[in-house]
Amino acid sequence: MTKIDITIIALYLLVTLVLGIFFSRRGTRSIQEFLVTGRRLPWWLAGMTMIASAFAIDTPIGITGMVARHGIPGVWYAWSFVLGGAGMLGAFVFSAMLRRSEIISPAEIVALRYDGSAATALRAFKAVYFGIIANAVTLGWIIKAVWTIAGVAVPDVNRDLLLAVILTFTLSYTAASGLWGIAATDFIQFIIGSIGSITLAWFAWEHIGGIDHLVDGLTQRYGAAETAMRLRFVPSVASPFFVTFLVFLTLKWWGNPPPAVLQRIIASRNEHHAAKATFFFALVAFGFNYWPMIFVALVSLVTYPDLVGAEAGYAMLIVDILPAGVLGMMLASLIAAFMSTVDTHINYGASYMVNDLYRRFIVRNASGKHYVRAAQVSTVLMLGIAVLFAYSMDSVSRAWYFMSMLTAGYGIVMVARWFWWRVNAKAEIAALAVSGTGSTLLSPRFARWAGYWEAIGEPGWATRFLVTVSVCTAMWVTVTLLTRPASEKTLERFCRKVKPFAVGWGPVVRAHPDIEWNRRFGRVCLQWAGGTAALFCFCFGIGHLMFLRFTIAAILLACAIGLIALVFIPYYTRQAGVKTNAAATDVSVDSD
Repeated sequence: MTKIDITIIALYLLVTLVLGIFFSRRGTRSIQEFLVTGRRLPWWLAGMTMIASAFAIDTPIGITGMVARHGIPGVWYAWSFVLGGAGMLGAFVFSAMLRRSEIISPAEIVALRYDGSAATALRAFKAVYFGIIANAVTLGWIIKAVWTIAGVAVPDVNRDLLLAVILTFTLSYTAASGLWGIAATDFIQFIIGSIGSITLAWFAWEHIGGIDHLVDGLTQRYGAAETAMRLRFVPSVASPFFVTFLVFLTLKWWGNPPPAVLQRIIASRNEHHAAKATFFFALVAFGFNYWPMIFVALVSLVTYPDLVGAEAGYAMLIVDILPAGVLGMMLASLIAAFMSTVDTHINYGASYMVNDLYRRFIVRNASGKHYVRAAQVSTVLMLGIAVLFAYSMDSVSRAWYFMSMLTAGYGIVMVARWFWWRVNAKAEIAALAVSGTGSTLLSPRFARWAGYWEAIGEPGWATRFLVTVSVCTAMWVTVTLLTRPASEKTLERFCRKVKPFAVGWGPVVRAHPDIEWNRRFGRVCLQWAGGTAALFCFCFGIGHLMFLRFTIAAILLACAIGLIALVFIPYYTRQAGVKTNAAATDVSVDSD
């Protein structure tokens, strides 16, 4: 790196630190301000921070690994989430209910939805498992990505020291200002990260000589038939990846919104801001952000055909093709992507530690300042645990697959609890136990250690996922039917607060018809389907544009615009009508 590269990176780090200090007074007013901004984020800022946090430094590394193994169809690991909590299910189903719940951490839903000792145990377990362990694994593979890039970009610099400096800056503004500082810095990181990703793709295009030369290079490496298969947006039935694709499309996306999205939903101004933020996030994150990474990944496969670890190809291109100044900007964008994800996860982990463990079981009635200090200490602890996990990982993309297996099937019960009154805490415990045990028993590493891997036929990821989901679902449904649901008082309290869809709540609906039930389930299903179709049209329209197929790109993008209009115009028309009627009522009351 040259002096100008170092100056750009140093300037970026200084800006983030100044923003954190600026918002420190607002962020430390109360635990609500520190963890969820006092629930005052506008939709555009909430959406941008979702995108910035989801676009982590591990994202291009993981995408490169998937493209190297399966071609473009491998990205369906991410695209499948368009249907789920991170996409249209989150935008049109979960965002409103989650925002109305007024929770601070996801585990708090357990206390609102269930009762009894099982609910208490489940909340504590989820705080430890999802808030600390799984969160630390996620942070660990992100830190692993930094080591991968640093080893190529700055080989003469001590990677541990470099990481320590970046983490110190991140920890400083996160602990000082909480989610307010995170949101402000994420806004800058969103812009820098987007510019960096697109810039690298542009230089990769110039380096390879355009899309035709890229296809020629891939054909020389893989042959014409395999290249055609690798460049398909949807895998063919003959592809070895097709079964995995079907699993992605049908089963893997079930679940509530992921941490970065959920945290911004509950921090939004109201449920409408939450819905718009989630849709905006899905449109940009899934519809656009992956394509520059996909293109760079493909170029790296042509440029470095003999590279053993394909994930490093992304970092090698950065160093080899970017000129001075642009290199500094690109590295700053990767640092921004890293910091925007780390700050979210350590703040998110702190919300579990303080809200669901410390305040719930250790110190119950302390002052607001006391809990803010506890949250600040928790951010430090969360980061320390994550660094320990990072040393045990060997591949980012493999870590993604590992985490998806670990909770296979559990996402279905997390969705069902919003729609079926009988689901109880014991059902969730059963789902967690079976998914964790099943995925461990079927993991290649454990099965080889135990000596039965060959005996069970060395099943692939898709087979193991299907088996785990099937057994898990059968178990939690059985437990649900054989055990008592939550008490009527608890169910009534939950429904009055979150106003769920009336579907699946029959006995509670009949007992409490005065609750403001959501009876627009059919309309929301159409919005979910229309939004999903719109997003995939937009996504593949951008993809065809990248391959210079202008006609089909224009058709898909036009369809995306039309579908978005069909989904949102009736929604906003209805909201405008509600506001108009409310204003008319206010006028008549004032006149009286």
